[in-house]
Amino acid sequence: MIDLHYDLLSILYYCYLKNDFSYIEEVKKRISSSGVLGIVCNLYFMSKDEMKEEMGDKYQDISVVEMFRISTKLFYEYFPDVKAIFSIEGCDFVEREDLDELYSLGLRNILLVWNNKNKYGSGNRSDKGLTEEGKQFLRKAIDLGISIDLSHMNHNTFYDTVSLLKEEKNKGKDVCVIVSHSNCYSLCKHPRNLDDEQILSLKEFNPVIGLVSYGPFVSSSTDIGQLRKEYVEHIKHVISLLGEDAVGVSTDDMKFDYELLGNSDDIQLFSYKSIGNELEKLLKEMGISNVKKIMFENSYNKLFRRN
Repeated sequence: MIDLHYDLLSILYYCYLKNDFSYIEEVKKRISSSGVLGIVCNLYFMSKDEMKEEMGDKYQDISVVEMFRISTKLFYEYFPDVKAIFSIEGCDFVEREDLDELYSLGLRNILLVWNNKNKYGSGNRSDKGLTEEGKQFLRKAIDLGISIDLSHMNHNTFYDTVSLLKEEKNKGKDVCVIVSHSNCYSLCKHPRNLDDEQILSLKEFNPVIGLVSYGPFVSSSTDIGQLRKEYVEHIKHVISLLGEDAVGVSTDDMKFDYELLGNSDDIQLFSYKSIGNELEKLLKEMGISNVKKIMFENSYNKLFRRN
């Protein structure tokens, strides 16, 4: 299995700040038994106030390059056998001129925004679109070979970005598009999910969409059995719109938010230590024909083989 979105770089960095890697040892055990062979490893950024609240007395002025350097080095130390695509979610603190150095350090995927508005565009807590600065930022990323991840964008920023990506593709650029951790709005009306029109607008990019096994994006149910069945319906829905080559899976596993940072706990549909076998069994039971393609091959071919 490939997990298209797991905040592992942030977990590593927070353990570095605490100078305590005991939690990483637990994460290592989970991954080693999970059947997960590759991860899009994410370093996330929120607004300045939210970062201050989350980091508490460990907060310091944000240096994305330094945080990225530290967390990726730790990844190689603790997870030498896991294939990784390094990603940044929320480019609030990244300058366009930082992209060259970040790329040299291994950055291969970006999510332009988190939930808030930033200098480049807006997430689902704003209705603003892509800014001129955002357009230049995305063009630079595309030229470097960084994939553009459309999760978290509001409608205006999403469609502005799709328009720019089409322009760049028509210039002959190699435009790699994914949606790492979003589900289907037609099945769960969460503002972080994509409606059918959004999904269909990506067809020419041959995207991979990571359907995410995180309860709030699946449905309002709190029953794990029901949630798992509804999760597979999200997968089937994207297959019906774009075909099975467009489907991947992701966890956005937020257990660390509760276990490491002490925040509220949300529903994860699977335990990370057993997700590979459990998801494979579920997909087969619910009539998914090409399970290996959905769990591994599509994401590997789109991202990992490219890098």
